[in-house]
Amino acid sequence: MQLYSDKPPTFMALQAASYEVVRNWRIAFLLPSLLAALGTLLLVYDLARRLWDHRTGLYAAGALLAAFQFVYQAKRAQIDPSVTFFITLANYGLLRHFLLGPDWRAYWLGCFAAGLGVITKGVGVLALLMFAPYLFARARHWQYVAHTDRSAGRWLSGALAFAAAAALWLAPMLLAVRNADSPDYKAYLDDILYHQTAGRYTDSWDHQQPRWYYLGVILTGWLPLTLTLPGVLPRWRERLREHDARLRCCR
Repeated sequence: MQLYSDKPPTFMALQAASYEVVRNWRIAFLLPSLLAALGTLLLVYDLARRLWDHRTGLYAAGALLAAFQFVYQAKRAQIDPSVTFFITLANYGLLRHFLLGPDWRAYWLGCFAAGLGVITKGVGVLALLMFAPYLFARARHWQYVAHTDRSAGRWLSGALAFAAAAALWLAPMLLAVRNADSPDYKAYLDDILYHQTAGRYTDSWDHQQPRWYYLGVILTGWLPLTLTLPGVLPRWRERLREHDARLRCCR
């Protein structure tokens, strides 16, 4: 057995679970990415439908399905569609609470999904940045911000949901390292928790290009949606001037 510390094992576990169902490795390798992509489309549709209407939901899901990078990733056995689904689910739950709530169950679901995103790929924690535009819009009394309970206990319960999801992998992994008492296991722990997470994002060895390089990646990878920017940017500006929190939090 060889320890694999490049990524947490959630995606590989999903592939293994898929194999137990279909008993075909070719299908099992691809199935998690396909299901994650379909789930992401459904979440985008449903959130847009709830915030605006059915037609807007169809437009939002259709626009995502037309994006080159989304389809490119969805048809391959890669980790990115899975973490995209968990981040989208986290945003879905948080936004239902922030904009359509109060809905504490959706809030807990969002925090839990962010934790699942972390144990799929460390960047899952980025979903929690959704708090920043929400707190800004709430402080400025923007439109469409839900009047939620200010109880610190309820809000902190989201941290427990996040921690519970992360513990699904972290707890047994730490226990296994402790019981093994092996240099290989300790090296695995150091690599996956520090080198592959904190080290990767503070001083990445994979992405050495300058920042402007990634702007070009975004513009080309999300074709043809990027071609609509000249038309939608003025409308976004109008909505922001009207203090529409749906745009500030969702875009």
